[in-house]
Amino acid sequence: MRKLILSAIAAVFVTLIFAGTAAAYSAENSAYTIEEVMAMTEELANSEYYSPELCMRYLEYKQQRIEVISYTVVKGDTLIGISKRFGVSLATICESNQIENPNFIREGQQLQFPAVSGLLYTVVPGDELAVLAEKYEVAYEDIWFANSLDSEELTPGSILVIPGARLPDPMQRATSLSRGISKVNYGFIWPLRGGLSSYYGLRRGSPHRGIDITGPVGAPIRAVADGKVISAGWAGTYGYRVTLQHKSGITTLYAHASKLNVALGDRVKQGDIIAYVGETGNATGPHLHFEVRVNGRHINPLTCLP
Repeated sequence: MRKLILSAIAAVFVTLIFAGTAAAYSAENSAYTIEEVMAMTEELANSEYYSPELCMRYLEYKQQRIEVISYTVVKGDTLIGISKRFGVSLATICESNQIENPNFIREGQQLQFPAVSGLLYTVVPGDELAVLAEKYEVAYEDIWFANSLDSEELTPGSILVIPGARLPDPMQRATSLSRGISKVNYGFIWPLRGGLSSYYGLRRGSPHRGIDITGPVGAPIRAVADGKVISAGWAGTYGYRVTLQHKSGITTLYAHASKLNVALGDRVKQGDIIAYVGETGNATGPHLHFEVRVNGRHINPLTCLP
């Protein structure tokens, strides 16, 4: 952990007030008062030396207090419009919410993102601060200061703001995702009102045989068409799962539910509530994993949803 001793802070204070840059940092001209600079002595006591620039950057982050914005998508919203409204990049919203295609958002979808362009990142086991800084091409200290960290040890599941993170262009990815999708009409409805967080196809080098639709825990999951329940219960990495048999050799699968509302052998009508959104099994956050098979073969669910 980086440490700064009290004498170093005192030296920084003297440097800021009396050195060659005194005009820029004098009590008369500076945005930072003597009291603010001296207040760092208690918070950064017994630490390794920081340069005056880093101390001033620390004060900037403390004053700015990067907040996390929570927003619910309403009818007529676009991600580009939301990004302009809040003054952050489109990539900031997409990457913070694991949205692969910015052209697909749905009314009622919950979004969270930092109030500055960058990334809202969920820590996973094995993460290291220095590695994250290198991955997203930002200064180590920027992550440290922006999150008021007091240790290099990161807690899995905790949320970090990574200001200025270098992120992929979501519009380029959307173009590649939309290629080759032709619609078929099975008369389906959407099983859940929410946004798409993961698409059909390869994901991080492994096949993803369905789509992921985001939603809050407990949101109703509905049958996309009339059918019969051919499986209902715990299914390992799928968590709580329901599979429906429809006409013409079509089956649909609904996974990661928090609770099931049907049992094996039940018959359901289109729109019936069959389960509720959860994050059971191998799930990162609450969502519905939805698959479609025709005669036993997986197909892209987006080809048969309206």
